[in-house]
Amino acid sequence: MAVGKGPQFLKNFLDGGTTWNDNYDTADGQYSLETDAAIIDVLDASTARNVVFSTPDGGTSAHYPYYFSNFYNEDHECRLGAIECCYTASRKDATVDDNAEMCALDMSLAAQSNHIKSKSYTIFNTKSTDDTYCSGFAWEEGTFGDAVKYNTLFHMAMKENLYNKGRVKNIPGAPLCGCAEQMPIITNAACTRATEGYVIDSSGAVSVSIGWDDCDGKDLLDYYDNLPGRGDTEKFFMKSKIVGEGKCEEAIDNFMNDHMLIH
Repeated sequence: MAVGKGPQFLKNFLDGGTTWNDNYDTADGQYSLETDAAIIDVLDASTARNVVFSTPDGGTSAHYPYYFSNFYNEDHECRLGAIECCYTASRKDATVDDNAEMCALDMSLAAQSNHIKSKSYTIFNTKSTDDTYCSGFAWEEGTFGDAVKYNTLFHMAMKENLYNKGRVKNIPGAPLCGCAEQMPIITNAACTRATEGYVIDSSGAVSVSIGWDDCDGKDLLDYYDNLPGRGDTEKFFMKSKIVGEGKCEEAIDNFMNDHMLIH
């Protein structure tokens, strides 16, 4: 996934920073996301659908293993097989369209994103005015969805959420996008799914053709719960991360109890 700005920019963007998150279009045209992030539209039209993207590390992993910590749980790529992005602001509207509530976060699981070395936790005492939008995707090991997961990340995080919809800004203490286990406990997340396709040209050469849909209208938890390649233990932990509408208070109590704390 080469966005032409170097691995440090991409890592910072996925943590919730850079001009893509922080700068807003100005009336005088001094800043325009359409110009600053023009590479997103170029990649979407050229390679994102027919070239399989590798881990978005720009080659840094050879020298700095797991530099893109957002997609590793210790030395394994996302153990639950799910990646989420959560947003708290919009560059296009007064508020981000709200589909989730923030409950709690173990910040130590995303220490390379929030740069907090000590063990720390956050309980989000959210109000009705605290808008949060979350979306994600999941895969089974060895499947097409697994092979093209970083294409799906590009499509979901950059093309759809940022470039098309203008969603920006991470939940405090969490990455903008990361493995589900690094992200906050939330009530809901929209779902994106890669669809498998191939194209044969006039010479007989075959190339991949990736599409995406909304998981047949399922939210991310429902979709994950119906993946036959994910076991009961994984589904149990996923249900502890996406808890369902109206269940934040219960989830917070469980979170505090798990950490031997009192809420």
